[in-house]
Amino acid sequence: MCKLTLTEFNKLSIHDQEEVIWNGTFLADREENGLIVRLYGLSAFYGEVFYDAHTNKVLKVRAFINTNNLVPYLAHIKFTLH
Repeated sequence: MCKLTLTEFNKLSIHDQEEVIWNGTFLADREENGLIVRLYGLSAFYGEVFYDAHTNKVLKVRAFINTNNLVPYLAHIKFTLH
């Protein structure tokens, strides 16, 4: 699991940020403006990868601590009551 702080992560190149996030724990995905956005949990923060499936490229990486940024994923959680 990632031992970096959010500040240390933000200082990395986008390539290194991708590597750190891919090694995190996948939590959810969603679509935004035609992009696939994948959410990963890391030890001290969350990371998102914005991926364009048409070009097969990562366009953006974003990391955050604020749980308000998790709201877009809530609609995709399915609960089963027994």
